[in-house]
Amino acid sequence: MQTHTSRRRGRDASAGLALVGLLAFGGCGGSGSGSGGGGGANAPGVVWPDRGGGMSSTLPAAVVTGRVIFQSASGEACCVAVDPTLLTPNPGSGQGVLILDDLAPGPATVTVAGFSTDFAPTVPGITATCKTVRAAGAAPCDQTRNASPAFESAPLAVNIVAGAQINLGAIDVSALPFVLQNFSPAQNESVPPPVRFDFTVADPVTGVAAESVVLEVTVNVPDEKQPPEFHSLTKRIPLTLKICTDGSATPCNPTGDLELAGFIAAGVAENLPEGPAEVRITAQNLAVPPRDVDFRYIFTVLPEPSATPTAPPATETPTAEANPHALQGNVPAAQDGAPSAGADARAVEANAAAGSAGGYAAELPTPTPTATPII
Repeated sequence: MQTHTSRRRGRDASAGLALVGLLAFGGCGGSGSGSGGGGGANAPGVVWPDRGGGMSSTLPAAVVTGRVIFQSASGEACCVAVDPTLLTPNPGSGQGVLILDDLAPGPATVTVAGFSTDFAPTVPGITATCKTVRAAGAAPCDQTRNASPAFESAPLAVNIVAGAQINLGAIDVSALPFVLQNFSPAQNESVPPPVRFDFTVADPVTGVAAESVVLEVTVNVPDEKQPPEFHSLTKRIPLTLKICTDGSATPCNPTGDLELAGFIAAGVAENLPEGPAEVRITAQNLAVPPRDVDFRYIFTVLPEPSATPTAPPATETPTAEANPHALQGNVPAAQDGAPSAGADARAVEANAAAGSAGGYAAELPTPTPTATPII
């Protein structure tokens, strides 16, 4: 039996000290048992489903990060991201076992999950990080980024005993359809309309039901009946699906090494109002009964780009050289009976004005001869 003291929680108000509980994933000795899957030394920890329909202690290729959520009936809760090999230790070695420390005594639940990402997101409302006996291989759950698990257990009921180590024993997890992290728009990204959506939803064991793949976008729009209030509007985006299978010419994962099967999806939303938008991607796998994914995240729609006015081409003013007829060729030489200087000046001005407008003026009028009276 291992005992620990803690001043931080102060569960024993009279003494200021309290014995704490420990929770072990995989057996490494100790006493007690969890009611969520048996106990005993050298228990196998997490067992994973495989494509053949069986269960295995071999870590699936799709699992990069593990996560443990602890929730006590007293209201205390915590989350920890872990090296997934700590969830399925080598039986009999006693090495690399994950042990949660400083847990509130009494009834509680524990949920174990595996992610294909290099982080494990927390769940809404849980901000505390579970304390572990060994710090190596453990990290806080991510408070800002979102991801969907590839594997997850049902909540396992346990009873934490002060001063005792509880071995969880075998923990069965189920394969889930999940959204790979190469989705677009990315979380918290800002994009202008029209918005193109691209994502991949896949499953590590059974594949995905095509008819179950749905993408919806929820936006805020002005309420015409109660301005300036807004109300939410949800649109379902039509999708084009392409079958993907890791190891084929069209893999689900860019590296093709996670043993996934599912669909690469794409769709376009032509008209989305400016502001925050929530994406919701749902799908089911082909298990019996089917398992679901319900993945959500936020991005921002930018204002619609406005058309930039095009300046009209500059109009060049013709010069005398460029349009010699404007001033020179249309002016007749002075002769008997020629129009007056005033008429010539008006003609020159008219031709000059026509030249500046880019055209040619009409020929000056031919003077009309005046009859000479005979005396």
